[in-house]
Amino acid sequence: MVLRSLIYGLLIATATVALPENRPDPSFDAVVHKDTFQNPSKNVRPKFRYWIPDASVDPERVARDVRSAAEIGCGGLELLAFYLYGGPPTNGAGRGTYAPVDWAKYGFGTPAWHNVFKAFVEAHRDNDLIMDFAMGPNQGTGVPAPIEEDGLMWDISAYNVTVPIGDTFDGVLPGWGLGELQAAVSGTVLGSKNVTSNDPSGGLPGDQRLNRTQYTLSAASLEDVSDQVDDSGHVRLDFSSHNATNTAGESHIIFAVYLYKSLYRAQQGPLEMGGPQSQPESYINNGSWAVDHFSALGAQVMTQFWEEHILNNGTKDLLQQVGNYGWEDSVEIQANVYWTKYLSSIFEDQHNYAINKWLPILFHRNGKYKQSNPGIWYVTDEPDSGNAHIADYRATLASQYQIYESEVKKWLNEYLGLQFSAQLSYNLPMDMLANIPTVDAPETESLDFSDLIDGYRQYSGPANLARRRITSSECGAVRGEAYVETLPELLWKVKRSYAGSINQFVFHGFPYTGYYGNTTWPGWSTFTYQYSTMHGPHEPAWEFYRDQFDFVARNNWVFQTGIPRMDIAIWQKMTVYPGHIEARTYQPTDLEEMGYSYEYLSPDNFNLPSAKVVDGILAPDAQAFKVLVLRKNDSLTVDGVSKLVEFTNAGLPIVFAGGNPSTLVGTATPMVLRQVLQDIDTLSQLPNVHVTDTYHVGSTIASLRIQPLTKVSTNASWFTYWRSDPATETDYVFVYNDAMYIPQGQGASEGTIEFQSTKIPYEYNAWTGEKKPILTYSTTNASTIIPFRLAGNQSTIVAFEPPSNASRPSQVLNLTSDFLGTDVVGGKAILKTADAATPAFTLSNWNLTVEHWDPPTDLYNYTYGALKHNTTHQLPTLVPWLDIPGLQNVSGRGYYSTTFMWPPSSNGTADGAFIDFGFVYHTLRAYVNGCRLPPLDVSQPRVDIKKHLVEGENTVEAVVATPLGNVLRPIWWQLMSSGEGPGSADAGPAHGFVEPPQGRYGLQSEVVVVPYVEVEVG
Repeated sequence: MVLRSLIYGLLIATATVALPENRPDPSFDAVVHKDTFQNPSKNVRPKFRYWIPDASVDPERVARDVRSAAEIGCGGLELLAFYLYGGPPTNGAGRGTYAPVDWAKYGFGTPAWHNVFKAFVEAHRDNDLIMDFAMGPNQGTGVPAPIEEDGLMWDISAYNVTVPIGDTFDGVLPGWGLGELQAAVSGTVLGSKNVTSNDPSGGLPGDQRLNRTQYTLSAASLEDVSDQVDDSGHVRLDFSSHNATNTAGESHIIFAVYLYKSLYRAQQGPLEMGGPQSQPESYINNGSWAVDHFSALGAQVMTQFWEEHILNNGTKDLLQQVGNYGWEDSVEIQANVYWTKYLSSIFEDQHNYAINKWLPILFHRNGKYKQSNPGIWYVTDEPDSGNAHIADYRATLASQYQIYESEVKKWLNEYLGLQFSAQLSYNLPMDMLANIPTVDAPETESLDFSDLIDGYRQYSGPANLARRRITSSECGAVRGEAYVETLPELLWKVKRSYAGSINQFVFHGFPYTGYYGNTTWPGWSTFTYQYSTMHGPHEPAWEFYRDQFDFVARNNWVFQTGIPRMDIAIWQKMTVYPGHIEARTYQPTDLEEMGYSYEYLSPDNFNLPSAKVVDGILAPDAQAFKVLVLRKNDSLTVDGVSKLVEFTNAGLPIVFAGGNPSTLVGTATPMVLRQVLQDIDTLSQLPNVHVTDTYHVGSTIASLRIQPLTKVSTNASWFTYWRSDPATETDYVFVYNDAMYIPQGQGASEGTIEFQSTKIPYEYNAWTGEKKPILTYSTTNASTIIPFRLAGNQSTIVAFEPPSNASRPSQVLNLTSDFLGTDVVGGKAILKTADAATPAFTLSNWNLTVEHWDPPTDLYNYTYGALKHNTTHQLPTLVPWLDIPGLQNVSGRGYYSTTFMWPPSSNGTADGAFIDFGFVYHTLRAYVNGCRLPPLDVSQPRVDIKKHLVEGENTVEAVVATPLGNVLRPIWWQLMSSGEGPGSADAGPAHGFVEPPQGRYGLQSEVVVVPYVEVEVG
């Protein structure tokens, strides 16, 4: 049967912004010069976030930093002016209160800032790079502006007074004069109770559980009495004449809610800073205010400042040559309740009732810091405690946030011909998924998403449905790992991001390398050495970064190609996304174990043009989902259910996991609610809708004969990510063995993957740029089955290409225990297997020369960098530096060498050999007989050395580099950046400033030579 979709009588106001005819194209269809897989272009290469302390930096040094980034394979840098993370007091304990230069002269937007910005742009032009830039200082949330400007951030505060039952209030409202009266509300308190964070009751999906004393208000008693308040704030309210509803309770209460500018600083003004500060001459010299993020006016304040004070004197033309993204960080503006000046009237237009009398229940979990989560909360005696009104408020707030984001995007598209990237909605009380499609390149981050693949899928789902070519990540921040984080750890984060459909990276981060006042070696550092990591030329490993950046660039080249494909869409409607997620939303792991890929969508995303069902497939022009899953505890929306009816009628398979969902978010009339539930019940009876008794849906989906794109069979945790390129008819699949909880160098596993393709399979090696046919596979009528052996945290790329005129290479159907690899020589398939007559052997008797990178004698005089000297060590076997006398607190570079004889025995039949270094702690560059080996996979650094072997003695050399963490440990509490250090009085371990963990540097696993014999196949 077919269910007729109900057209609900609700008018929902949405933001629409006219886009220019020739705007930059952020879609899958964009024509982007990517160059080749072997040598990807700047357009797909990863970047660093480049921090400068303020505009006092040396422009020539800035240009040198840009050139240094180009040399190690960056596509460009993202410019962000740090300004002590905005400056005190909102930057947090231990983050600094003192600036060694005058911010009136060197603040954001000043002539000095313009000069630095222009130098940064010119350096990108001169080095043939592309650049991103924050839209303001610190996190890009604001610009200098007159304090009278209405486009600055707004906030509201609430005060109250209680009145005995049946008594009269005759006086001035509490808090009068602190702002413009938004509303005066009277009501009756029915009772109170203490609630702990262990209590699961109350709140909306995503709300944090917090301790509080909770007062219940009679909903019927709430009344907006603003019109009874005179110009002096006086009001007389006689409760003795009120009806019985208002006289049954503990007390009456009067709330006074005031509207005012929050005056939140994006960059603190000079007079609030310590140091050599001067009187500002104008608002341009007086720091930056956060602009209103919930109106077009806030965006206009920001963009107008850029036009008038930064993009002048030729800077605009230069920026149009090399600019890529204007960018904004996650919004962390402090507020009691996020608000905009005209939100009340907008709310009433959207929801057909006034918000004012419900304002008292908004003052918890709807702001950030300040008084956003007080010890006393107010709820109503409605069945949902008033949450429907909070959900309506959050929906209105989201609509205004989309207007702000769309206005900034429009300006960047039209005025500069560039695109807009932003970290959207997390930390804010609104549906993150609904807002993600608003910008050109949505950006997530590894820190706030806890490296959680399931979390990335929540972010990438709406981006991919909006057909956004780029979903980016601010990648690499880890608390407590400044100068400690290793490149394999960073790549682990990258690989988990690819598994979550993220395909571009801005690494955190690269600090300005020039001299800065009140700062010690190794140089100016952000966050007072609290977060990883401070990449740059001061790091011993810097010149070896190229291998890792090329690896990421090649993966990006592949996964910025074509269109992502997914098996399953999971419905997710939340009205808040607090950030720092640590738990999966879809808790079972059955989908991954069976190889199903999935992403999350909000019902708000179903208004996107791609959200259509054709031939039973949802979004055929995007992810091409084969099934949509709703869980019993999922939240519904009126429009979402209407779309669900439409999709079901079009033949899309639907699964209701655990039963029929029944919770509607937001206010609705009883008639609308009944219709929603009736629609869900009717849907559940359709043949393409399947209701399960459990939240595990994998077996149900399999029973529908819906095959996963990649059916995984292994005893480990393997993830895949599929992209299809219609232009070349090529399918690319990322395959990754995640060893998240396993020590480095362990976690190897074997298994097979059945791919839903019968095209010819190739391996794309992102370390070397090579493309080789895969010979070890079998086929069915509809699929290709490939066996894999993957080291812990190892990844590979499989490409399925259409048949060419060349014949298909011979196949090796099974991997035997002695299998080592394959090759194609002269069109013939070659199998390499271990030589039984010549067993593998371990190299020993190493000579190690360590180049120590030590602090200068005067820590504050770091102009010439580290002091260097060498020591030599004889190692019968390889051990970490921690186990070598004199190397416990050493950072730098290690130069290893040893020899071996080839062939190792007179009766051996080996044709060649692999050399295996076990695993890489940070970086490794290796040579055999003076010939540099190809870049080595840090998770499995094994390479064929046949062409480098000579008869007789062979020399192996290996160069490793370390982070600076170990050498910093003895001087950790002496370090300073901008006059603040981890040992400062307001920092220290009590505030999260701890010395770095000791690293196990050097080569530490056995280096093994594995001889092989070659067998021609077919």
